[in-house]
Amino acid sequence: MAKPDDLAALIARVAKRHSVPPPILLAMAAPLVKAAAAADLVALERLLTRRAADAAVLRRRLAAPVADTTLAAWRSRAAAALESGSFAEVDKALAQAELQILGELTNLSDLPPARRIATGDTRADRGAVSQLDLAPQSCREAAKRYAEASAIVGLADPARSLELALFQGDALARLGEEFGDRSGFDAAITHYRVLLAGLDNFEETVSWASVQERLGVALAGLAALLDDPSLLDQAASCYLTALEDLRREQAPALWRALKVRFGRIAVTLGETREDDAMLEEAVTAFATALAAWDRKGDEARWLEAEHLISRARSALGKRQNDLALLERAFNGFNRVAQAVDRPQEPLRWAELQDQMGSVLAAMGERYSEPVVLEEAIAAFGSALEERRRETTPQLWAKSSADQGLASMKLAARRQDRELAQRALMQIAAAVEAMRSAGHSADAAALQKKLVIAGGMAEAMGKARVTGKS
Repeated sequence: MAKPDDLAALIARVAKRHSVPPPILLAMAAPLVKAAAAADLVALERLLTRRAADAAVLRRRLAAPVADTTLAAWRSRAAAALESGSFAEVDKALAQAELQILGELTNLSDLPPARRIATGDTRADRGAVSQLDLAPQSCREAAKRYAEASAIVGLADPARSLELALFQGDALARLGEEFGDRSGFDAAITHYRVLLAGLDNFEETVSWASVQERLGVALAGLAALLDDPSLLDQAASCYLTALEDLRREQAPALWRALKVRFGRIAVTLGETREDDAMLEEAVTAFATALAAWDRKGDEARWLEAEHLISRARSALGKRQNDLALLERAFNGFNRVAQAVDRPQEPLRWAELQDQMGSVLAAMGERYSEPVVLEEAIAAFGSALEERRRETTPQLWAKSSADQGLASMKLAARRQDRELAQRALMQIAAAVEAMRSAGHSADAAALQKKLVIAGGMAEAMGKARVTGKS
């Protein structure tokens, strides 16, 4: 059960992380705060984090200087309303700004290009305002306004018009990703394919690759919603197809993004299919991107890539019994963990502690000294400091079960029956917690760990009886 204090701390944390006034986030979360007791804090933080980034971009746009004093006054009024979380007032002020730009003209074709672009950008700002609300309809409204903005700009600035059309697709995809509405993904996928049909991959390589990237993201999102791995294969194909024509020097950030997105899917498929070749492709993709990446230029995404390559090395190292890969995975997780501000991102920090614990547990099986298993148990313990049962039962159960299994391995190493009994009880409690939280598939996975631990305890008992005889 989420407590009001937990919600307040979450809002304060996200506000500080993105330098966004808390009233903006409070306005976003207001519909959900009424159901605070049932709120999923992990999902809510993910939503607020994305919306906070959106709000930060909109704040910067509204703060940009404008030569027209009347127009500047309306945008200033919109900016003030945004700071207080009054989204309806922001939209009203921007609507007045649009009228100011249009003047007496009603036919867009009569507008000079600069005024068409300004009108389209203002309509896009209104789309950004619509998207701040945490509601499915907000995504639909945002998509509609971005479509209008793209049409208004049109040939006055084709590149900007395409960018706004991409925003339209993004808003539709969010409908699917954030609210589980398949129609959003379907509409986004159709929209991106229409855009691709109007582009030449040789003459407009960067634009074409940008749309391919968005199409891949939408396909990956639909794959997650439908639990359909074949759609992940299609998404990976989009990224690889774009990379066939796009050179790094043409668009370094886009090239890196395509590498990272492909690598992320390759890790997921490699893990689920137990496919070493796919995991190796993931490592290669991330390594290629990181080799040409200045960490200082975009540390957040650099850390994401470092995190993902460590995940791929961890999976591959466990499968191939490769200590060198496991050590590199641990060092990578540790580098990322050291860069994470624990008070600001407690669950991300905990995820890294859990992953380091998993790597250490795998390494501990290959070392005769118990110290590595002890370090694994300690790492899982650190994760559990933030993954609390009352707020994140699914994450708590996973880390608790993994800690219990590591403890069982240590108990078997030491022939410590008391520790073995505690480990069994810990894993059993984790299974029950996962089941009670409604995650039956995950509970079944943890049940397998309980069976493994039970077998180890039984072997310890037999060894003890044999030793006595």
